[in-house]
Amino acid sequence: MAKTRAKAAGRTVWCPHCDGRVEAGAKTMSMFCPHCRQRMILENYKIKTYHAVRLFATCGDVMVERKGHVAAAVKVGSITIRGTVRGDIRAREKIEIARTGKLTGDIRARHLVVRDGGVLVGQCRIEPEQ
Repeated sequence: MAKTRAKAAGRTVWCPHCDGRVEAGAKTMSMFCPHCRQRMILENYKIKTYHAVRLFATCGDVMVERKGHVAAAVKVGSITIRGTVRGDIRAREKIEIARTGKLTGDIRARHLVVRDGGVLVGQCRIEPEQ
């Protein structure tokens, strides 16, 4: 009798480069997008120090801690800012700016939360689900 292997539970992610829908395994940490051939990172990040790059892109969620500082364009699933971000942000879901957070740059997301004391300097574009 042949053993049958249960298919591993997967998840649907959207490429931060081309917005293509991709099926990924539950434990997959990175892969190449079949649509645009760009590398997709699926991990969540906690940023506690200075981080400067041209583009910070992940399909996961990002937490910028109080002492964290990001100087980059950001494309993420969602982001919570307790520190400082300088650069435009495109979030698939939510951008949250905590009371200690400061964001300088234009944003595009489905949901925006700015807590009392949080700072946003830039233009907002809130888009409905597609």
